[in-house]
Amino acid sequence: MNQTFTRKRRLRHLLPLFKFLFFFYFTFICISPASAYAQGMKFSISAKHITIQEVFKIMKQQHQELGFFYNNDLFDPTRKVDINVSDASLDELMTIVLGGKHSYELVEDHIVIKPLQKNNVQKQISSQTVTGLVVDKDGAPLSQVLIRALQAKTTTTTDVNGRFIIRTDEDDVLSFNYLGCKKQEVSVKGRNNLNITMQEDVSSLTEVVVTGYQTLSRKNAPGSYAIIDKKELEARNNRTIEGMLEGLVPGLSVYKGGNGLNDLRIRGGSSLRAGTQPLIVIDGFVSTIFPDINEIENVSVLKDAAASAVWGSQAANGVIVITTKKGKTGNLQINYSGNARMMNQPDYDKLYRADAAALIDYQKEQYDRGYIEAAIFDGSKSGYSSSIGIFNDYNRAGGISLEERDKRLAALAGLSNKDQIDNLLLRPSLSQSHFLSFSGGSDKMQYFLSGNYKNEQAGTVGTGSDALTINSRNTYKLASFLDLRTDLSANYISAKAGYSGLEGKIRSLMPYQMLQDAQGNYVYDYTGFNKIENDRLMRLGYLDNGFNLLEENRQAKNTASGWGLKSRVGADWKIIKGLSFSNDFIYEKTTNDNRNLMSEKGYDTRSLINRLTSTDASGKLVFNIPKGDVLDFRNTGYNNYALRNQLNYTNTFKEKHYINIIAGFDLRKSVNQTNRNRRLGYNDDLLTGQNIDAKLLAAQGIIWWNGDLNKYDPATYEGFEFRDTREYSYYSTLAYTYDDRYTFSGSYRTDHSNLFGADPKFRRTPLWSVGASWNISNEHFFHNHIESISNLSLRGSYGVTGNFDRLNSTTTFLVASRFFNTIANDYVARLQTPPNSKLRWERSKTFNLGVDLGLLKNRFSLSFDYYRKFSYDLLGSQDLDPTVGLTTATINAASMVNRGIELNLKAAIFAGQGFNWNSSFNLAYNKNEIIENKLVESSASISRTSGRDIFLTGYERESVWSYKWAGLDNTGRPQTYDANGNKIYIPNIGSLEYSGTYRPKVTGGWTNSFNYKGFEAMIFLVFNYGHVTRREMPNMYGYDWSGSYNNQIVNRWRKPGDEQFTEIPAIPELKYLSDDYSRVATLSSNSIIDASFVRLREVQLGYRLNPKYLKRTPFKAIRVVAQMNNLYLFKANKYGIDPEAVRMGGTGGGYTYALPEPIVTTIGLNITL
Repeated sequence: MNQTFTRKRRLRHLLPLFKFLFFFYFTFICISPASAYAQGMKFSISAKHITIQEVFKIMKQQHQELGFFYNNDLFDPTRKVDINVSDASLDELMTIVLGGKHSYELVEDHIVIKPLQKNNVQKQISSQTVTGLVVDKDGAPLSQVLIRALQAKTTTTTDVNGRFIIRTDEDDVLSFNYLGCKKQEVSVKGRNNLNITMQEDVSSLTEVVVTGYQTLSRKNAPGSYAIIDKKELEARNNRTIEGMLEGLVPGLSVYKGGNGLNDLRIRGGSSLRAGTQPLIVIDGFVSTIFPDINEIENVSVLKDAAASAVWGSQAANGVIVITTKKGKTGNLQINYSGNARMMNQPDYDKLYRADAAALIDYQKEQYDRGYIEAAIFDGSKSGYSSSIGIFNDYNRAGGISLEERDKRLAALAGLSNKDQIDNLLLRPSLSQSHFLSFSGGSDKMQYFLSGNYKNEQAGTVGTGSDALTINSRNTYKLASFLDLRTDLSANYISAKAGYSGLEGKIRSLMPYQMLQDAQGNYVYDYTGFNKIENDRLMRLGYLDNGFNLLEENRQAKNTASGWGLKSRVGADWKIIKGLSFSNDFIYEKTTNDNRNLMSEKGYDTRSLINRLTSTDASGKLVFNIPKGDVLDFRNTGYNNYALRNQLNYTNTFKEKHYINIIAGFDLRKSVNQTNRNRRLGYNDDLLTGQNIDAKLLAAQGIIWWNGDLNKYDPATYEGFEFRDTREYSYYSTLAYTYDDRYTFSGSYRTDHSNLFGADPKFRRTPLWSVGASWNISNEHFFHNHIESISNLSLRGSYGVTGNFDRLNSTTTFLVASRFFNTIANDYVARLQTPPNSKLRWERSKTFNLGVDLGLLKNRFSLSFDYYRKFSYDLLGSQDLDPTVGLTTATINAASMVNRGIELNLKAAIFAGQGFNWNSSFNLAYNKNEIIENKLVESSASISRTSGRDIFLTGYERESVWSYKWAGLDNTGRPQTYDANGNKIYIPNIGSLEYSGTYRPKVTGGWTNSFNYKGFEAMIFLVFNYGHVTRREMPNMYGYDWSGSYNNQIVNRWRKPGDEQFTEIPAIPELKYLSDDYSRVATLSSNSIIDASFVRLREVQLGYRLNPKYLKRTPFKAIRVVAQMNNLYLFKANKYGIDPEAVRMGGTGGGYTYALPEPIVTTIGLNITL
């Protein structure tokens, strides 16, 4: 009985494999034709100094039906030639092999070598030798350019240095042919040396799509892709992936989120909590170690299911596939790229803070309304600023006079710390990068070796980093049927962050609070602790509780360092014609150490020591936290292993049937480990710390001088985290094209993971896609009648992709954390995540329909896509009845749909007389909507306006909600409307209104590039449209004595009638003080502004030195470029606010302003040797 059950269970586990193998073999057998004709043969040979006899042998290996006949007395098969062709026709290959000295004839499946006719031999008596150099438009030598003498009928190709030698007639004409360039014919009459510059031919370029598992011609891939080639990448000269892709790919948006970090998305978000970032693949594998921008050869962005479904459960948000540069056959080539990047100093004025005079005027009114009283502060730890201290001195019995108070306040009102902030905390910065690569190789081995160094500074003093990267990628031909690939990459980074939260501290600093006095001494700020009580406590032996931002930043030792190692080995086995087997293994290891050494003299350390200091029976201080530095240390380690075995079949039959099939197996394992530690009383020279009575401080705590109970739980700062993720997948894809007109594709993949759900049946998910395209322009009825349209094709796809939360999803085990429980008087485990047997994978069904159009030999091209992506079983957190032992649980809670269109236009507007003007414009529209949501909303009138994660059925994922602004009443109180249109002061759910989405609905970019005789210029614009953000509004909370007020407080309501022209409320009377007052003041619809903008992101001027000036030098190409970023911003809002510099998280849930991106100037130099 047990044996039968076990056998059935094993068969059930093997069923997905049987389905997969059946899919692969069925498609292979059904599609493959029985035979091929010799006339449609294609050859790929790369060899140097190889005999013609060996060439014939390789040709026969690739086409076994071939035979060869020749006379040894008339033809020497041992003569050696150099050949480097890919998918060459028989005629193209034989032209190179015979070198114009013989001819051939194809008799059925046999190649017959024949001597040239006598008249051709006689012609050679009056021939001459012509030499020359062939380069591209940038001056780089071109190898394997096919050169024919039209009269002498001789043929040759350029070598790796772009040089050639050929026999011609005296009045001959040479024809130059190179893939992707315009054909040229040049007369040799009177000349025996030629310098030829090949010009790019837009109509002949064939885009290549790299999916990470295979490489396909664009015409054989019916999915929705965007391809950025090396030329476009080099033109952008950017430092980051998001900066490199912004504005180039329709449907890919880069949004500056509420935390100030760039949020990269493709076609909107497909999840509520499992992540919305696209998958990034590097050389076929998911990797955490990113290459330097200079190392990238091309980028393919996979957007629909037909393009990305092969990546399965990781592909719902799209896939970005990065291909790095590899070695190529040829002599050693050395490339250098260097940049110096100068960033303007951040503009403090763009924080829009109130100045000292405005703030003190505001505080006078606070005093008059009863919010400032000495009794509030006296005898407590509550700190106050210098201006509040003056009010307290006036308020106390026997205090200073009104005249003295106003005199002191006027003195403060005349101060400004702006210059000190600009000079001591902010700065213009200089960054530099240097990249050097060596590449080349022979027919037996190709190599690529590179190194990169970066030094970067930020706009805040004390922040910067150094990074070093070394890479080696080699390919070895071990046999005619076997290639071996090895990749090795190592990097190291060291960074210094300065004082944590420096920008926020600058924003909240009192405008009159100086950093230094006239003698350069630090001026301490006691806003965080009562100055009078501090002086008393210091006399008892406590440490000073004063704070100085400049001192904290100067002595900060907040550093991070990390290193990464990536190694990869792979092999490609050619089994028979068209069929190969590839095997790859990759191993990655990264380690990051974050070290925050807080000096004993630092505010945070002094405050910690003070709060946990007690007195013994004699009244002597007992420092329960030892004096000395405090070290917080965090070590994060990541290990990633991946193994892939893949069968590849590619062939073309009868010149009309193209087929590409892959089938493979992926095995992946990743281990994340984090250690957090804190050392108290730390000595960095001796590397020693001191112990504390942790149980005493965590359980009993310390009753402080003012009655506060202060506790310290080491578990808050110390801990260990470990996550082991194991996944494996079966996959297969098929692409079939008939006669370059009809293409069909399909893919199937099954993913398994140990992280998903407690029920085994939910740990596996099948994912698939189908696609088709029709190249109408290759139809006979079309091609013969409409010559102006060079390309017209339709494509469509449908498929299912997946997603799951690899970091936070429910696992097969209970997850708990340790904390100290005062009731148990011991450490206990707190249950965080239970196993959920019903949890399922998130999935997305995507439909895509597209059209591609090319006009006038593709001088003008257009691509248009419409898509609908339905995502369901989305994960969310559901509130639970606390009596079950948990407060929340992860469930499959919602479904969502994204709809959109994408448009991409490219035009070679002008080409001729040495001048070229190319333009590229793309635009994308995305609209998403929550279709279903099982999550129960609580406290809607509060949560909707203050959060970004409010997912309501019928609205966008990124919806923004506000209170309906009803203006101020005649006392200056803010009002909102209820559901019936009545004005009320305390908002309820009826007061809410939908304000829009904070994510742009329309995104795009426009690039114009110009070239004239080596001079280059480029202008690049990006635009976002259709979204909203908020102005920072003063919260008007009466007891807020901070310095973080917006400058709009000068426009507040002061007297009846002001409500007619201002929307800034009055400082409330004590009886009206409430959180609702501040919420209506900051989160109402009047704070909503249009966030649309057009930004002049980049302007470039460059020059490429003419190759003729480099003939006598070791240089092959030299290019210099000057670039400026963030030059100008066209804003839709009338307030002059940069929408990308608005941050969420101000007082009361409102928004606040951040330092905007400054203008950046870059000088670059590129050299090829």
